[in-house]
Amino acid sequence: MSGRLRLVVALIRRALGDRRANVAPIVAILAPTLILLGLGGADAAIGVDVKNDLQSATDAAALAVAHAVLANVNATETSLQATAQAVLNSDFKGTAPTISVFHVCAPVQNDCKMGATTLPSDTVTLQTSAQAMCTLCLSGGSSKTVGAASQTTIGFSKTMQINIVMDSSASMIVGATTADVTTISNWVTANWLLVKPGDPSPYTNADDPPCAFACHDEGNSTTTADIALGLTHAHTAGATTRFDVMTSAATQLITYVAGLASSKTLLAKNTYVFNVYSFDQTLHTYGASNLTSAAALTAVSSVTPGLDTWLSQDMTSLISKVGSSGTGASAASPLKFVILVTDGLQSDRNLNWENCTSWGTYAPWGFNNACLAGEYDTTISASQCQSIKNNGVVLAVLETPYVPLTGQDPNETPYEGTVRDVIYPGGPGAASTLSAALQACASNGYYYQATSSSQIATGFLQLTNQFLEHSTYISQ
Repeated sequence: MSGRLRLVVALIRRALGDRRANVAPIVAILAPTLILLGLGGADAAIGVDVKNDLQSATDAAALAVAHAVLANVNATETSLQATAQAVLNSDFKGTAPTISVFHVCAPVQNDCKMGATTLPSDTVTLQTSAQAMCTLCLSGGSSKTVGAASQTTIGFSKTMQINIVMDSSASMIVGATTADVTTISNWVTANWLLVKPGDPSPYTNADDPPCAFACHDEGNSTTTADIALGLTHAHTAGATTRFDVMTSAATQLITYVAGLASSKTLLAKNTYVFNVYSFDQTLHTYGASNLTSAAALTAVSSVTPGLDTWLSQDMTSLISKVGSSGTGASAASPLKFVILVTDGLQSDRNLNWENCTSWGTYAPWGFNNACLAGEYDTTISASQCQSIKNNGVVLAVLETPYVPLTGQDPNETPYEGTVRDVIYPGGPGAASTLSAALQACASNGYYYQATSSSQIATGFLQLTNQFLEHSTYISQ
């Protein structure tokens, strides 16, 4: 019994118990009317609840159809209506609702007429009905029909800004595969005098022995020029580095988006602009803001490797550069997407040592010359990631797991001494703190770990596609 009905019954009972004057006969006459009013109020309340539930389910169904159109522009209207019905059945609490009106006004489906009304382009129009239980149904029976309607705009014709942010620090020029690492190592062994021109054997104390590619020289003597030369040597040796794979995958992504006009008719209605960044000791910007695809390809080809990763400073600059997301309605207010490619380690080959305030044995690894406090190494900042997401920007993280180069220099143990304990504080077999921090950094559902060269390219496309295909909204 509803609360309103209980109140009416209580009043009647109280009145019937009052024998003063002629109250009882009057109440006896009015009782049926009062009961009917109470029952009618209860029915109205039930009807409102059912209608609200139906409206929520209808909105969800219309959105699901809009997403389905973006995912497959050639989907038939029959299959799309089946999608709507499945969502209604799942989301509505009562008996499965009925779809009374269904139109997909998009270029392929082209169902844009509802009677004499021409529906807006790129919309899903959905009307539904369901049964609400009632005690006093005016049309008879034990239930009455309630309805809901929703019109959802498919996210076409928007300006979308794709910000490609690449880790260009020295750790990215290690071999892309185990075979590439071996190729580089063999080349270095056979070409010592080419590793650092002007520093032949016997090596000075500042460079004993010289170190190629992404590792550390004695006496803080590694420079950005050494890293650039290391990349050249890797290519001479016939190896592919993670830097090569990353920039190649960025090029593939830009080419893919540029080709949407012929491959995905509906997504071609959007306008796509790009910003290209890389980071090491600073955040580098390539080209102007909001580049065309052609200019973005040129920008990616201009990215060069650097030295250390001052991740905290880089993220501060990135937050300022990207700013807040817009509505997508114009070039001045684009929907913004950031895809961050990194191993997630803040590191400086000199500061890792110089900032350390305590050295000793790190028990989980059994290493007796480890930094126990104060090292520069750390994971990506959760608060800085949140700042980007708080600005309405979709933040995708493509992790390329950190690849350590161990035992390359008998006089230096940078990985063992200052880096390893940050990444794996629990010792051998422990989970990576870098991976955990990067996963938490990403917007929900926008984290991808690439453990091979092919997965880097896959991650770029998968994360970007996910952003492009999820830009629908309720228009009325």
